[in-house]
Amino acid sequence: MSTAMKIQLTAAAVLLAGTALLAQDPQAGGEFVIQGYFTPTIRDVQKVDIRPEMLDTILPDIPVTYRVIDAKADIPARVDSISPAKVKLEATQQRLYKGYVKGGFGLYTTPLGELYFDQTRSRNNSYGLHAKHFSSNGGLDDVGPSDYSFNSVDGYYKHLLRTHEVMGRLIYDRRRVSYFGYANNDSIQNLISTLAPPDDVLKQVYNDVGFAGRIRSLTTDSAKIAHDVGLEVHSYSNLTGSRETNVRLTADLAMHEGSETYGLGVLIDNNAYRGFVGGIIGDFAQNGTLTGFMPHVSTRGDKYLVKVGAGIYIDALGSTSFHFFPNAYASYSLFEDVLVPYVGLQGERSRNSFRSLTRQNPWLVGAPSLTNSSKLYDLYGGLRGSFSSRVAFDVRVSRSRVADMALFVNVPNQPFPNDPNIRLGDRMVPAYDRVDIFNVGGELRYHVKNTVDVTARLDVATYETRLQAEAWNLPPYELALGAVYDLRQKLIIKGEAQFLGRRKARGNEIVAPGILYETLELDGFLDLYLGLEYRYTKRLSVFLDISNLSASKYERWYRYPVQRGLVLGGATYAF
Repeated sequence: MSTAMKIQLTAAAVLLAGTALLAQDPQAGGEFVIQGYFTPTIRDVQKVDIRPEMLDTILPDIPVTYRVIDAKADIPARVDSISPAKVKLEATQQRLYKGYVKGGFGLYTTPLGELYFDQTRSRNNSYGLHAKHFSSNGGLDDVGPSDYSFNSVDGYYKHLLRTHEVMGRLIYDRRRVSYFGYANNDSIQNLISTLAPPDDVLKQVYNDVGFAGRIRSLTTDSAKIAHDVGLEVHSYSNLTGSRETNVRLTADLAMHEGSETYGLGVLIDNNAYRGFVGGIIGDFAQNGTLTGFMPHVSTRGDKYLVKVGAGIYIDALGSTSFHFFPNAYASYSLFEDVLVPYVGLQGERSRNSFRSLTRQNPWLVGAPSLTNSSKLYDLYGGLRGSFSSRVAFDVRVSRSRVADMALFVNVPNQPFPNDPNIRLGDRMVPAYDRVDIFNVGGELRYHVKNTVDVTARLDVATYETRLQAEAWNLPPYELALGAVYDLRQKLIIKGEAQFLGRRKARGNEIVAPGILYETLELDGFLDLYLGLEYRYTKRLSVFLDISNLSASKYERWYRYPVQRGLVLGGATYAF
């Protein structure tokens, strides 16, 4: 027992004793005396030990019942008319027609005829034929006769083997143009009739006969070397008597190992050219073989592509020369191909043949000289991507240098027989020079499947030359816009617009060839095209084409204007 409790009990005992003494009755004659110590005690308490225990008992599920008050709504019956549905059934493969013909006629006595014929579907092989004729009497005023005609026939055969595809082509192309770049009047016409100059003084005809073959591997085994080998041969000549035979062999080899690809490109280009000048000079020959090897290796990931290679060329045109060009490319995909930045470096050696030059500019002299070009470097970078499934874009900036680039300049054509003072329209020759080009370009495309397709492109360029005073006939800026609208496969509307800025042209020599000459500026122009086609049935349709809708009188080459407002209409039929 604690000391405090003892004190309390003692005090209680004293208090009780005092109370008894005070309560004593003196008349009773009694007295109580208490002596000694009083020690009270408290008995032990019997405590009950009750601790919490967990009841491991599964409570029974009490079923819950829901009652729904029965209610009935009276809805009056109503019958609506339903328009009949049209069910259009299409075969899994649409019907293909073997043949297709197109014919038309336009202003300036301009007939058009075109034929396509194909085998349609086959598991093992296919073949086809394409023939076309297009001509016109020109119809240009104040210049010489400007009639022209184009004729071409192209046939092919393709055969599928178990692991390869083999294809062959036969090519024939004939193009006739007129040297009409001179001021025409009655005295000139009388002079022509009197002197009867050679045919190639007033016109030029280019004939191209060739064939091509190709074999391509179709195997999907990455352990094997994939290959694509092609051979193309052209025999090209003109009315003057110049002739060229070109044999071009190409091969692309590649092998895949995981995410990496190893490849090699091979080029063997042999060209035999004999230019006929006539007179005392007669003819001259330029023969040579251009051999190239283009090894490369690339690696591809989920978001990136890196490719590194080189171009190694040996050119034996005239004297043998060696050329080496580094090649590289890298791109990275952002936001699942929404934005793809890319950079690259490219260089190559390319052939300028008699055929390629006259295809670019048909009003050349009868025997132009040939020099191959080198793209020393083309350093570029850009950004491409898509805003949606319908809108895509590509913006690019590049800086390049081309050695021996062909620039076309005007020179007088050969004099008339027996009168050297009489010269007709200007001919053109290639002037080779080194050209530095800085280009900023962009392309935007909007596409809605089977309905709308719009493409716009803008290129702005600056040029620096080493020998020539200007980059002759190269436009400082060019804008092209094209659109196609298909209205339910019945009415198809096509539109194109091309705008070229002012271009510098070299005119006639004033003192002597190549010493002093005129520098002219050709006006910029806007050329609009509109095409309409109405498909009466799946087989039969009619069309209307209008070229140079703005009726602009402009010159793409100096003293060679284009036709104004050519309107051509006709029909097509599939069989």
